[in-house]
Amino acid sequence: MASPPPIGVVGAGVIGVACARALQRAGHRVLLVDPAPPGSLCSFGNAGHIAIDHIRPLARPEVLRAVPAMLVKPLGPLTLRWMGLPAMLPWLRHFAAASMPGRVEAGTTALAGLLATARADWETELGLSGLASIMRQQGALNVFETEAGKAAALAETPTLARFGIRTRDLAPEDVLSLLPGLKKKPAGGRIFTDAAHVLNPYRLVRALAEKFVVEGGGLLAQPVTGFKRDGGRITALTLPQGEQPVSALVLATGVATTGLAKQLGVNLPVTAERGYHVMLSPGGPDFALPTTFNERGFVATPMEMGTRLAGTVEFGAAGRPPNWRRAEVLASHLKELYGAAPGIAERWSGDRPTLPDYLPALGRLPGLENAVVAAGHQHLGLTLAATSARLVASFFGTAAEPALAAFSPGRF
Repeated sequence: MASPPPIGVVGAGVIGVACARALQRAGHRVLLVDPAPPGSLCSFGNAGHIAIDHIRPLARPEVLRAVPAMLVKPLGPLTLRWMGLPAMLPWLRHFAAASMPGRVEAGTTALAGLLATARADWETELGLSGLASIMRQQGALNVFETEAGKAAALAETPTLARFGIRTRDLAPEDVLSLLPGLKKKPAGGRIFTDAAHVLNPYRLVRALAEKFVVEGGGLLAQPVTGFKRDGGRITALTLPQGEQPVSALVLATGVATTGLAKQLGVNLPVTAERGYHVMLSPGGPDFALPTTFNERGFVATPMEMGTRLAGTVEFGAAGRPPNWRRAEVLASHLKELYGAAPGIAERWSGDRPTLPDYLPALGRLPGLENAVVAAGHQHLGLTLAATSARLVASFFGTAAEPALAAFSPGRF
């Protein structure tokens, strides 16, 4: 008898590659489909954090109130391009609704539950794939430059503690001992003791994809333009070269998800939330562990290829050229903090796939019995990739499906 068609995983970023690996280990034939090489888009340039402390969605009242200021601060940590505002208005209406206190509390509870196993899920995946050495479990440092910034951060302590996020507060002297050369004495700091980071996000995704292929997985460098349906089932992917039969579909297509989901009758308003990074030339400040400068909204991560400065949120930039000043301002922050301008070896920009409530879409596509989506992970794509993959694989097994109502792809 002929073998059944493979499960088609569309999208070869960190989410899609992790899903392909999890399904493969569960005994399924899998075809990973993406015109771009694995990990070469948004997954290439992230900050590298397994950020298990990021339990609060960005859709919150204080962020909503800051929208007018975003329009007049093009180099601020959170900005909105004027030209992109009209197209952003439907998304912003959803964002405003998600920023109501009850929704924020529900979103925090849901996100905290998803993040609770993130590090353990990565430990399992990396161990099974022979990649354990790419992750460092050293914690992460937050630095508060001002008393106001410190007070705002510490106000979140009860919420973090309620969900089991372990922290250790640091006196200014303790922060200085971890950051030699810092020009100005900070107000204090905080260690997230259970946080981790990877030494090279791009190498991680490439290595997982290589392992997937070596163990029998298929990799097809083609764009998916549509789908063939038979009732409530997806039977094939539509490609420029023709149809590719599949037994099931996993949609892990990042910022491309909106258009593809619309073809399947589902509204998933993913926006392209742009971020930037710079890699520093040798000779700049040393960082022993990932360090976030809280008020400035950027992070310095020690990686195998040097120190990466990453962060910032830019809305309304989809389809427009990068504003490279937003990348270069990351390095200018270090000049202010350390008194010397670091050299820039590389600059990069990429678009995070972000839904208005800052919760990913994770679960079955409404009306389709064999199609699952895993997309819209905003700043938490790397963090939640292994967890999302484990959950996606469970939809194709014999055990009870996970309860993921808060992340339903049909919620919009």
